[in-house]
Amino acid sequence: MRRIMTMLTVLAVSAACVSGAGFVASAAAQPASAAAGSVTGGSVPGGSPPGGSVALGGSPGNPAVNPRTATLYVPVQCTTSFCSPNKPGHVVDIISTVRCNAHISSGCRVVARAPVGSAPLVAVVDQRTDTVYIVNGTSGTVSVLNGARCNARVTSGCRPVATIKVGKFPEAAVLNPVTRSLYVANLASGSISVINAAVCNAATTAGCGRRQGTVPDKAGAQGLDVNTVTDTIYAANPGNSGNGDTVSVIDGVTCNGTDHSGCGRAPATVKVGSGPFGVAVDQTSNTVYVSNNNDGTVSVINGAGCDSRVTSGCGRAPVAVTTGAGAAPAAGGVAVDHGLHTAFVINGDDNTLAAINTQTCNGTVTSSCGQVPPNQVASPNQGAGYNPFPNAFALVPQTGTAYLVNVGGASILSVASLSGCNARNTVGCRRPAPSAPAHVGLMTADPATGTIYAASLSLPQIDVLNGATCRVGDLTGCAPVAEIPMRHPMAAVGAIDDATHTLYAADNGGTVAVINTATCNAQHTTGCAAKPPAIKIGVFPSLPALNPATRTLYLSFGSSASKIAVINAATCNATNTSGCGQTPAVIKVGAGTNVVAVSTATDTVYAPSGGLGFNGDTVSVINGATCNGTNHTGCGHLAATATVGLGPFGAVVNDRTHTVYVVNNADGDAPGTVSVINTATCNGTHTTGCGQHFAVAAAGRSPLLAALDERTGVVYISDFSSAGVTVLDGSRCKASVTTGCARLREQPVGSQPFTLAVNARTGNVYVGNTFQAGSLSIFAARR
Repeated sequence: MRRIMTMLTVLAVSAACVSGAGFVASAAAQPASAAAGSVTGGSVPGGSPPGGSVALGGSPGNPAVNPRTATLYVPVQCTTSFCSPNKPGHVVDIISTVRCNAHISSGCRVVARAPVGSAPLVAVVDQRTDTVYIVNGTSGTVSVLNGARCNARVTSGCRPVATIKVGKFPEAAVLNPVTRSLYVANLASGSISVINAAVCNAATTAGCGRRQGTVPDKAGAQGLDVNTVTDTIYAANPGNSGNGDTVSVIDGVTCNGTDHSGCGRAPATVKVGSGPFGVAVDQTSNTVYVSNNNDGTVSVINGAGCDSRVTSGCGRAPVAVTTGAGAAPAAGGVAVDHGLHTAFVINGDDNTLAAINTQTCNGTVTSSCGQVPPNQVASPNQGAGYNPFPNAFALVPQTGTAYLVNVGGASILSVASLSGCNARNTVGCRRPAPSAPAHVGLMTADPATGTIYAASLSLPQIDVLNGATCRVGDLTGCAPVAEIPMRHPMAAVGAIDDATHTLYAADNGGTVAVINTATCNAQHTTGCAAKPPAIKIGVFPSLPALNPATRTLYLSFGSSASKIAVINAATCNATNTSGCGQTPAVIKVGAGTNVVAVSTATDTVYAPSGGLGFNGDTVSVINGATCNGTNHTGCGHLAATATVGLGPFGAVVNDRTHTVYVVNNADGDAPGTVSVINTATCNGTHTTGCGQHFAVAAAGRSPLLAALDERTGVVYISDFSSAGVTVLDGSRCKASVTTGCARLREQPVGSQPFTLAVNARTGNVYVGNTFQAGSLSIFAARR
């Protein structure tokens, strides 16, 4: 799934891997209420708020709630976690919202199951007739359940009373309770079926087989909601590829359960962001909120100028609110709570739930739309209730509870509250570190000159930042003071050799640039514009690491990232370039090796091998005494191989505590961890400890890179899919002491953090966030 050979592939594929596998389903509009991030029963490492979770019968679809019977209906679209199309589910799990909510978790279990059609994707509740409509994806049907005989208290009638035939692969549904019309979006058919729910419900099934209306929607609707006042249906169109960018505006006055006269007309459309999946209508302000998954925004449409009667405003570009990476990647990922004046949006790639103020950001009032709305953690980052990338939810106003699932993902439902993070109350919201706009990629800090070297994400250059003017409390001076030319963007900015004043940075073109930091730093920029000499390596060179004692540079390269180049830095540096034309020695390691870490004390190189799909779990241990810039005799074999967690990526060594920290990404489908290895017993010459089971520290979701504060021993880890940085206390989590490893401390930062650097001189931590144009978060180092 992943190809992490360069930073570009890391970013592109990491974002693609956070949505639930298999079917991507849509949800009907639900009565809105408070929704929230949660943790499983009791406290979880990291201090997440208490909550609950429910083990489901398989991978979920989009849930729905009937508040009158206090019942949650969760379609089970596959029989296993992380949905596989060849194992479709055929049931709906039923849960009591009285005994399982934000305040009570004693009854957080499935109380009954109802058989339905194949691969049920969406649940829709009609409170008037107590009917539950279940949209079945692969069978192209809608199962009709009698909610009065199939709920959290009465389960004797949990079987369909009728089945409605619709189009191919129905993906979304919504009910207009005023016109008694059920709209079902059929993705493969490019249409929306219109069903008369007045004659097809739990009480009467006479009309379930009657002729339906059909609305053409070739753009591929996967999200629906309705404005019952204007009788307008809004259909979000991401299309089959997920890259659509429109919302269809359907006239429900002439296209409903009893009147099909206007159904054949092509609906008006509104241009929104990329990948619109979720849509929610705020009836109070006549505003339509559309979540755009691909660009992490929410489009705010003024329904007064774009509805069933007036379409003159449909051609206007709606205001867009930036919420976070992967905004509502399933159609049930956005909902409006009228009581709290909040539109809640799940950012699936950040594991956050954003709260948009509907009074200050709506179709007519846009004063707060330009600000990033407050958000909180959507589901726990650690613990038994870990829920990978929740992307849809149902809300219950009575208890102020949100029920979150990962559509097509893990077979778990998170139960949470948003009472502390909404438009009225933000005391429970995350507090991200301040950030400045920046297009930074991989970076490193040079405390000697107070300089931050950061590769540009979009330009073929390395930006030179002044740490004295770009720091905690003052972000005004974060613009680059100079640029170093490179052949390609996203250089792998790596090791700095203090003795020779050299920065080594790998270029995607297959070389390593040798940059003079004495003539190119925050105070002296005269040498920055010069084209630096380069060492030829091979395709996809990664982060260079230096052993200053042996004057050797190590870095991975190759199409499968399974080789490490060994370079003599004594003859190729800023003051001596005579050896820059050398042919490096090569070490063969496991595929997917992107980062190497060096222990100077033991002369050992540690190379985590995550594999091309992040399914590896080993660290190659290399003896630097026999494999260095001048001695290649030991480069033909590894000293040892250590087994760590799933998907190891980053690593950093603290020689003072004899510890190497290996960051285990786990592809975001399992809690992130850090393996703690004792370098005294697992190194290039002493390998007895390499085969043991290592202590594990807790980290956030999809952790990638690590940086060490050498003054304090604190380790910082970028958590790509939780918009945070794990702060690991190296005094209580190291080779000799592991009592502090289990506790997760996370500093909130910007969206999709990737690279980070510590300026030990000023006590500043810099974090490069890659979402959209990117930003640079800065916070004070911990002591």
